[in-house]
Amino acid sequence: MAEAIYAKTFAGENLATWQVVHEMSARIEGGSLIVSDSDRLSYHLLRIYGQEFVFRLVTIRCLIKFLPAASANFYIHHFGNLNVAELDARGTIVDRGISRKISVSSREPGLLDVEVTFLNCHPSISIGCSDRGHPVYSGTGRDQFAFLSITVEAFDAAAELSQIAPEERIVLVDVGGQGGLQTKWMLKADHITPIVFEPIASEAAAVRETLSRIPGSRVIEKALADASGMRTLHVAAASGCSSLREPNFNILQHYSIGWIFRTVGRQAVECTRYDELVDSMRLPSPDVIKIDVQGLEYEVLDGFGKHLEGCLAIELETHSVAIYRGQKLIGDLIALLWDWGFSLRQIRTVPNFDGDAIEFDALFSKRKDRIGSLSENSSRKLRLIQQVLEIG
Repeated sequence: MAEAIYAKTFAGENLATWQVVHEMSARIEGGSLIVSDSDRLSYHLLRIYGQEFVFRLVTIRCLIKFLPAASANFYIHHFGNLNVAELDARGTIVDRGISRKISVSSREPGLLDVEVTFLNCHPSISIGCSDRGHPVYSGTGRDQFAFLSITVEAFDAAAELSQIAPEERIVLVDVGGQGGLQTKWMLKADHITPIVFEPIASEAAAVRETLSRIPGSRVIEKALADASGMRTLHVAAASGCSSLREPNFNILQHYSIGWIFRTVGRQAVECTRYDELVDSMRLPSPDVIKIDVQGLEYEVLDGFGKHLEGCLAIELETHSVAIYRGQKLIGDLIALLWDWGFSLRQIRTVPNFDGDAIEFDALFSKRKDRIGSLSENSSRKLRLIQQVLEIG
């Protein structure tokens, strides 16, 4: 294996770096980290965080001693309800999960040297307890095992993330990519080619730091719209509410959340149509589009032009009333996308407006009358997209 990009051994007091999450307790005793599960129904996990772990091949090695009262198995978890591996006190592998490699050796009865390698697609690593194949369980509240040392190494994962041919990967166009990809798409990093648009340079740089690890990914410091040119971004008190449209306080003043839309600055940003970039920057046509642009959804969609024809699904945020001045509303988007062969599949109220149904996450996919003409490759992509978006 190539040289590690990150390598660290946790031992002694340094084991306390692993933070308790969900239902568990932990303490340093005799130079070891003693962990106990809880009698509450939940995960029972410890976790560390770091951007160096994202889209990396991670190897975790634990020297672990099962204690006399132990009733749980040793468990490695991947954020997003994925099992990495599970082993019992004898070193028997109960679940291989998403692990690429597992080795177990016994130094003495109850003391195991465990090494597990897996593709990690989240800025966290979690270890803890599981109950015979059930990571969510009600425990005993007793001491389960002691970690004498934990070593974590992270390696470049370009080869693992490139095993699917480019033409078979899902082209995900993420418009308004502040904060990076949604977790559900991060977990499919080996199946996607992400194209992220984020006009704020500092935000784009933060996304690029990790997204560049996915082969073929692009982060573009432009805003998408229905016409090219410079426009004013109204920077909101809450950055995620910033928009190319002015906030409409005739509406927002009635809600407790209204203050976060207050404009605290203005910034000139470059806008362009997506269909123009397909030619000028050789961008691929999208298979799935995610849009979070605070009131400019209609214009962004219009800017895709004919490339909506081959798109399979769209996820966007929309509104029932104009919380931004001049914005198109959910009915306008449904009508526009119907003309391009889409149906509204799901709509989920976002509970930000004191109980009123103002803001929604809407999911669209190709109508049934359009699905029959899809190629085998597009049909396969659509099935995976529906699985990720949880739509039938």
